[in-house]
Amino acid sequence: MKTALLSLALAVLSQAAQVTFSNTRRLLFDVDGNQIDAYGSKVQLFNGSYYLYGNSFAIEGVAFGIKSYSSVDLEHWQYEGFLFDPYGNNPCAAAGGCGRPHIVYNSNSSSYVLWANAGSSGYQVAIGASPTGPFTFLNTTAAIDPQFDGLQPADFTVETFGNKGYIVFSALNFVSPLAGSIWPPIFQTLHISELTDDFTNTTQVSYPVSSNITDLIDQETESPDIFMRHGKYYVAASNTCGYCNGSIGLLYRSDSIQGPWTRQIISGYSCEGQVEGVLPLKDPRTGAITDVWHSTSVPGGPRTGFGGHIFQPLRFGADGSVEDLDCSPDATFSVDFARGSGAVAIGAAITAGDATPPLAVYTPVCDSDQFDLFQTWTASKAGLLESVSVNIAAAGVQAVPLALTVFKFASLADLVAPEYKWTALGTASYNASELSFVFNTTSVPITSNATVSAGDLLGLSISGSDFAPYCHLEFDVGEQSGFKLLQRGAGQNSLRGLKGKTSPVYERIGKSVKFFATYA
Repeated sequence: MKTALLSLALAVLSQAAQVTFSNTRRLLFDVDGNQIDAYGSKVQLFNGSYYLYGNSFAIEGVAFGIKSYSSVDLEHWQYEGFLFDPYGNNPCAAAGGCGRPHIVYNSNSSSYVLWANAGSSGYQVAIGASPTGPFTFLNTTAAIDPQFDGLQPADFTVETFGNKGYIVFSALNFVSPLAGSIWPPIFQTLHISELTDDFTNTTQVSYPVSSNITDLIDQETESPDIFMRHGKYYVAASNTCGYCNGSIGLLYRSDSIQGPWTRQIISGYSCEGQVEGVLPLKDPRTGAITDVWHSTSVPGGPRTGFGGHIFQPLRFGADGSVEDLDCSPDATFSVDFARGSGAVAIGAAITAGDATPPLAVYTPVCDSDQFDLFQTWTASKAGLLESVSVNIAAAGVQAVPLALTVFKFASLADLVAPEYKWTALGTASYNASELSFVFNTTSVPITSNATVSAGDLLGLSISGSDFAPYCHLEFDVGEQSGFKLLQRGAGQNSLRGLKGKTSPVYERIGKSVKFFATYA
């Protein structure tokens, strides 16, 4: 008996882990260094792994297909591919289709059921044997309560409690006479329905998710997720927002799935985000569950693909109410949870010989129309340099190619001096059509002078002067980091200053471009 108890205790301890979330570190990356490309995403635990999946913006600049990622520690994410072929014969083939995907597991059929919003055509449902697919779509769309005939099904969530499945959906009203000339252009309300036993359709009977006021806030709700805590039902939601950089954060709670509901506004701007879901994380040592609010954070405007993610534990009162979100810029949150099974994922960015920190706070910068950049660093090891990769996003419209060169140089003073010639190690040129709308890695193969010694000074030049700039990622470096970023203004090719001795190439103080270098 003692041996069995000891084995159980050791197993629990081996599962125990902690993850720290930050309000400032919003862009996430997979282990190969690419930006996690999943808007309107959901994180769920299936079979000992955490899965993050959502709409891809990399290919078309708008939602196109659904990508998935897996992790055992919520930090190292492995890209798992598309849940289905976005180019194939499916109801999501049109750009912008099949948003806000959600997956539930049906234990009766041992299958995973994917729901997705295909806009005016309604909710599409697909079946797969794995949470990463491939999923096969059913021939018919799911039906909703007929009282909403004439309205468009919109943002939604599906979830199971025991052997029961539920959908919380919003119904868009584009023809309301109350719509304003400026705002609101539409109205939408939340409703909940039970799913059929196979989780592929609704029972077509719904109940409203609304406060007893039914004011404009209740009539402008979207992006719902539903969860349970201590016998109460909660629906997280936001106010209507078209890929904007923040909206009201809402939380409804009720003792019954049919209501009535008590509404709270827990953030006036959702920390510049919009809720995507609530992730329950269980501490294996105590059994305590932390419900983590998960939001999308986008810059607003057309660059939705630059979206990041916000994770923050909800703080509950004794009556079931929730404290306001903490949107302090420097706030961090450590959460104890059960680590998934299996090994932590590794990839090119993790095993790279030289690299900027994987968990730094990276910020998009779009200024190739104004500056040529020269990222420098010190080689940390001796060996054969194989390639250098940098995160670049394009808009598909640039006429001037992106030009990249990896080089070796003698000193920073030499590099900024007139007439200095570096030693080129490799070059690459990319047209905008060869790049993506998100921050995927773009590589320069090393083709000459590949042997480097520890302490060698290396650099990467980045140029692409066009009316529509290319974008890269930067972070704040420490004084002793070894990373220095130099810049030269567009067309600046001669000495400057009153004494005529100032180089046109100078340091962008305290900044570095995100990159990594791979050794053979």
